[in-house]
Order: sequence, then C-alpha cells, then structure tokens
Amino acid sequence: MLQTIRDNSKGVVAGILVGFLVIIFALSGAEALFSGSSRSGEVVSVDGESITENEVAREIYRQRQQILNQYGDSVPSEFVSDERLREPAIEALVQRKVLIQHARKQGMGVSESTLDQLILSFPQFAGDSGQFDPNRYQQVLRSMGYTPAQYKALLRQELLLNQLSSGVAASGFVTPAELERFAALNFQSRDFQYATLSRDQVADQVEVTDSDIEAFYQSNQNQFRQPEQVAVDYIDLSVANLMADIEIDEQTLRDQFEQNQAAQEGQEAERRVAHILFEDSSDERIAEVEGALEEGASFAELAEQYSEDLGSSGQGGDLGFVSGEGLPEAFMAAVDSLEVGEVSAPVETEAGVHLIKVTEQRGSEVATFEDARERIAQQLKRVEAENEFVTLMERLSELSYNADSLQSVADELNLPLENTGLFGRNGGPGVAGETTVVEAAFSEEVLERENSSDLIELANDRVVVIKKTDYQEAYVKPLEEVREQIARQLRNERIQSLLAERGEALREAVASGESLSAVAEEAGLEVQAEEKVERRASDLDRALVQHVFSLPKPSGEPVVSGVSIRDGYAVVVLTQAQDGQWSDLSEEEQQSLRRNLAQMQGQQEYLAYREQLRQDVTVER
Repeated sequence: MLQTIRDNSKGVVAGILVGFLVIIFALSGAEALFSGSSRSGEVVSVDGESITENEVAREIYRQRQQILNQYGDSVPSEFVSDERLREPAIEALVQRKVLIQHARKQGMGVSESTLDQLILSFPQFAGDSGQFDPNRYQQVLRSMGYTPAQYKALLRQELLLNQLSSGVAASGFVTPAELERFAALNFQSRDFQYATLSRDQVADQVEVTDSDIEAFYQSNQNQFRQPEQVAVDYIDLSVANLMADIEIDEQTLRDQFEQNQAAQEGQEAERRVAHILFEDSSDERIAEVEGALEEGASFAELAEQYSEDLGSSGQGGDLGFVSGEGLPEAFMAAVDSLEVGEVSAPVETEAGVHLIKVTEQRGSEVATFEDARERIAQQLKRVEAENEFVTLMERLSELSYNADSLQSVADELNLPLENTGLFGRNGGPGVAGETTVVEAAFSEEVLERENSSDLIELANDRVVVIKKTDYQEAYVKPLEEVREQIARQLRNERIQSLLAERGEALREAVASGESLSAVAEEAGLEVQAEEKVERRASDLDRALVQHVFSLPKPSGEPVVSGVSIRDGYAVVVLTQAQDGQWSDLSEEEQQSLRRNLAQMQGQQEYLAYREQLRQDVTVER
C-alpha cells in the first residue's frame, strides 16, 4: 500500500496550496498576538515532540476565524471562546503532528527547489511587475510574524500532509459488484399514487383564542426573552479610509514615473528557464539524460519523465521567467552563462543536480505614463496613508484613554464618529460583527466602568476604539409585542396536528383494504399517479420523494404510508420499485461514477488510516 501511496502523491504538489494559503494569510496580523509572548511552554507531547501553548493559541484563532467566516453573526460568542475551542485545537495539532511524523518515517519529503518554485509562484509575493518580489516577500512574512525559515518549514509540513492524504485517498478503488449495487440502489425508480389533504382544507377549523395566547405566553417566558444589548460609539481608523481622502498631484505622479523609469534602466533581461532535477547527485540517470539530449531528445519530455521537481516536471520542467531572486547562486550563474536553447552541464545545489535550459529571453518592459498612472497613484497614496495611519493611531490611543466622549477625539483627529446601534453578545451588523469588538463592548472596562476601549486591531492596517453610549438589560418582551407571533405559532401547530390526525385516518382506511381512489373521492381529494420517479426528482415535493424512497420495496402487496409535506399531508401507495442497471449508464457516466466512488472509498480509507496512526502514538500531557 505504501508504494501506491507514494505513486499517487507524486502529482499533487502544484495544485494543493490554495487552502493552505487561505489559512496562513487569514492568520496575517494574528501572529503578533502570539509571538513574543510567554506562552511557549509544552502543552502536549506526541512521541516525544512538543506542541506548545503558542501553537495552541494560533490553532484556536484559526478555528475561530473559520467558524466566523462560515456562519457569521449567527454564532454565539461562547461557541467560539478559547475554552470551547481549546480541546478541538489541541486534538487537531496532535493529528497534524502524528501525520507529519508518519510521512517522514515513510521517506516522504519535499525538495528545496519545490519549495522555492512554489513560493515564487504565489501571487501574494509578486511585485508590480507580476514577478516575485523579495522585498514584498519579506514584508508579507513579517506581517504574519514569520521568518523565511519558519514559513518554509510550515509550507514543507503542509506539502507533506497533502502528499500523505492524497496518496492514501487516491489508492481507493471499487469492485464491479460494488458498482452494480450502487447503480441498483442509486438509480432505482418507483411507481406510486398519492392523495394530498391540504392545509386550506382544515385551516378554517382551527381557532386560537386570547386565553390560548396568554397561557402560552405565561408558560414560555424564556422564548420571548431579549438578551442584554449595548450600543457603542466608535472611531474606525484604517489605511483604506485614509487613502480615499488623499489626492496626488500630477507633477508628483510624473516625477515618480520618471524615477521608476530611471530605476529600470540597465536592468538585466529576464530568462525563461526549464530544468531537470535529480535529488541524488550520484544518480546514474544524469548521464543517461545528457546522452539523450546530445542525440536531440526533447528536453520537456525528458523533464516529464525524469525530473524529481514535482512542481515543474508536469510542465516539461518549466520554471517561468526568472531574474535571480530566490534561486541558488550556482543555478543563476549557470543560467547567465547560457544562450537561448542551450543546456547546461550538471549544476549542483542543495536541492540536488540540475540540467538547465534557457528557453526564452525578454527585456524589461517600459510602460507609458498613462498605463502606470493609476498604479503609481495607489502606491503613493498607500505610502502616505500608512505614515499617517501610524501617527493617527498613536494619537487615537492617547486622546481616547481618558476621554469623556469620543466625539472630541474624532473632532481633534478629523475622523468620523459612528455608532453601532444596540447589539447583543452574538454581535450585530458592521463593526459589531467583529468578535474582538463584541468582547471589548461587553468587557468590564467598557460596559461597567464606561471607559474607552484600548485600540482594537481588526487587521494589519485597521484599528477601532469604542465607548459605550447605551445599554439595555435583558428583559422579557411584553405580551402585546409578541401576541401576533404567538397566534401564528399556535395556529400553525394546530393545523399541522389536525392535518396529521385527518391524514392518518385516511391512511388507516386505505391500509384496511379500501382503495385510495374511493377514500380520496369521499374526502374530496384528487389522486395523483407517478411512474418511474427517481431519487433526485425535483418536480415533486422533496419530503414526499424522500418518504417514498424510505419505504420498503413492495413484495406482492402495495405499501401504504402517509407523510407530512410542505402543503399538507399525503397518503401514499407504493406499487412498484425498479432497480437501476449499471449497463444502462453511458460510458461517461460510468467513468465519472467509478472515479467518484473510488475517491469516496479512498477518503474513508484515509480517515481509518489516520485514526489508526493516532492510536499507535504516545500522547502525554
């Protein structure tokens, strides 16, 4: 099985990083909350390797952001508290550690060149030219709280995890018998008749009195409890808002354009290169490939066949245009010595031995002023806004500390003052939807002492300060406010109850031997007949179809049943069930199903595989 896993993990590296990037960049700015703190002690040990308090704090933050991004304001704050998320976070880290340890034991790894090429390809690290920018790379990593070495280590771990999971999942398969059984069940069709007793036929027989409403209200006070709410004034300071108010004059734009043009003069041309990587410098295949190249073999085809750089071998070894940043010195020295179409002698780096080919060359492109105007304007606005942001942030912190009102602070800084309106501990619209704002608003400092909050960081370039302006204690809504709501609820419940009662009586009549048509005619209902209805039928009530397929297959006698549906109650008579046939599917449908079922089987195998690994390790707290 292990060889299958290795084989199936070969092609996954280039396409698995979107989720990883989302997670890592979602943590941007959060790292400052964890780095440099005293929370570096061991929380748990997995086969002797530590998981620290710092790692747990980061994982709690990641899980909280994932929940809030998915469910938004509907999540109660206690559901995303540190206490609630701590154990799931620790278990996730233990699982991750177990898998990484196992992948290493099985000889899985990620080459340095693969990491370099992936980093070079990330648009988050690209400069204005669209190419990798080392300064941008360093800036982004600093904002996330990582050094290049730490970031590479994290990226390497993520690649290892994906190699393992993809390898196991891709090893799944299904037998012909399983495919036949799946087709028989999933593509089964059913014939049935049904008659529907509608809501309208019983609605006028339902009455809700004032005494009913009052009794329900008195017995269900908690249902009408309004939780405590707070409203806050806030000053929202962000680089984006500051940029919107900045104007750059024409001369400044032209001066900056000229400076950029001057800086580009004399820049070296970029070369597009491809390579074939051998991780073992003693690999006998190096000479074999060199010989094939001398005889005129295709470099791209040889790269696909022999290169051990998983990120580029599938593209014929193509690394795109390079200008030197992020690549080993020996590698670039070889590139600089080559003309277009030439192939280098073997070049040794930390990643292994490379055969390098320059496939294309281009000079630096010169943009016109009109083409560059907007980009330059945005760059200059951001620089000015970032400088102003730092200054205003310090002043905002100072002025709001003992302020009786944020209005004077907003006036002093020439910033708008806004108000959230009342919101509860589950948050509200706008800035009140931010977990950190909600926590601050209901903190003792803001809620009870009525002080301004500290600066609340919402992003790297956005902070807010809040101050309470209104508070409403929890209370039970008065009866008059909820009377109509109660009346509707009681009426709906009684209609459903009466429908079920009348419908069940009709079902019993049919089950006792009367025909559905006779029972329906007596009740003033219409019988509908359906043939060859499939599970995915969308032209019928979904609850009706699901119920029909939940019934046992008829065995000689029809199956009689009843079910509540959207518009009433249906009495159902199931007469026939026909199994689906694998042979009736088109070749394209068969291939798709075979692939999807194998993938599902592989995923189940991976979950079982992961659970077994988890049970085999020693975890100490």
